[in-house]
Amino acid sequence: MEENDELEAIKAKKMERLLKMKSPSGPIKISDETFDETINRNRLVIVDFWAEWCGPCMVLSPVIDQLAKEYAGKVLFAKLNVDENPAVTARFGVMSIPTLLIFKDSNLVDKIVGVAPKSRIESVLNSYLPN
Repeated sequence: MEENDELEAIKAKKMERLLKMKSPSGPIKISDETFDETINRNRLVIVDFWAEWCGPCMVLSPVIDQLAKEYAGKVLFAKLNVDENPAVTARFGVMSIPTLLIFKDSNLVDKIVGVAPKSRIESVLNSYLPN
């Protein structure tokens, strides 16, 4: 029995390393066309709805970049420009930006509207990650 637990632990560590190697170290750009595929292919995804003219979005952007690096292999961070992608923006009723939508196993599980401190975003993220 102990041998199986040990093997599972080794497999989990190897899988985590593999995911880190394959994961981007920053947020990826997604669109109306790539949104569903991105959400469906990744276990935990944070989508940042933003626009170039949005001051608060520019404030949040470096925080998202930093979190994407720190959570590489565990969480995929994606950015969706609301001006260029009205279909997904409307589909999720995004009325204010920045808005972060959190998807787990293809389902919308949480939302953060407005500029949030890094610690708040981390708290929400950690609640959806395995211990």
